[in-house]
Amino acid sequence: LIFFITHLGNKLKTIEDELSHCAPDSTFGIDISKSQIVYAPVYTFIETGVGEMQQLDAVLGIRNSDPEHSITITSARFYDGKGNMVREYFDGGPVQLAPLEARTLTMKKSELRDVGSAANFIVAWHAEVPVYEPIIDAIMFGFIDGRSITFKSVGRPLTQRIE
Repeated sequence: LIFFITHLGNKLKTIEDELSHCAPDSTFGIDISKSQIVYAPVYTFIETGVGEMQQLDAVLGIRNSDPEHSITITSARFYDGKGNMVREYFDGGPVQLAPLEARTLTMKKSELRDVGSAANFIVAWHAEVPVYEPIIDAIMFGFIDGRSITFKSVGRPLTQRIE
């Protein structure tokens, strides 16, 4: 019995050591940051499967995921597939998002007609103190043969400041 308990204790210690060296799964993790520049791809067309392209509508969501602190969106710029800026959404000045507040920027098909199929947003934000990073994603949607299609692309930080 003593041998069994000792052996089991050694096995548990080995498992504990192995788990402590595993990298955390950061797929759904939210980082802490004080500012970021975020790239969010926007797909304006999708192939229907018969060689035709179907135009899509798009919405960019910017969500302050911090329950205690505000963030400030300093710019949200929309670029076409060739990297040319098409539109600055907050050209009236920075926009503050209260804790857990969200903003959406809607783009209709008519606005997306000439931007190419691989457009994108660059969003810059900052906060007075380190906060949970905002969730910035693009939702694309449309109808193909009477059926709706919806998908999203997730924004990725290009730069960030933690301190």
